[in-house]
Amino acid sequence: MGAVAIMKAIADYNIQPGSIIIECPFGTMYKTVAARFDALGVPKFPMASLLMFWGGIQNGYWAFLHNPVDYAKSITAPTLLLYGERDERVSRAEIDEIYHNMKGEKVLRLYPLAGHENYLLKYKEQWVQDVSHFLNDR
Repeated sequence: MGAVAIMKAIADYNIQPGSIIIECPFGTMYKTVAARFDALGVPKFPMASLLMFWGGIQNGYWAFLHNPVDYAKSITAPTLLLYGERDERVSRAEIDEIYHNMKGEKVLRLYPLAGHENYLLKYKEQWVQDVSHFLNDR
């Protein structure tokens, strides 16, 4: 959720950070809700849409417009995007669309055996190297 919060803040408030590091942001609210239904073995249609509609009403926003793939278009800051290729919650297609939509300098680092988890558990050395190199280049 932190990656998406950063992306939304940049898009909504025209924040211009010097650089950002984001890990496995979801592409759209609908895709992430649908993925949770799939993980539970529950049919996503029509329940994912109903949950988004009602949850949005309850929280005072239109959940169908909460789409980090769109927020990415506002990102011009140098960005390090990290992704575990075995992520069961966020697809590679979502990551690729976000990466493509970013306007500034960007780096995508993939961790082949990591899922939707703390990358330090399986890739501590690589993560430290990726983050250090990115920060040192600023």
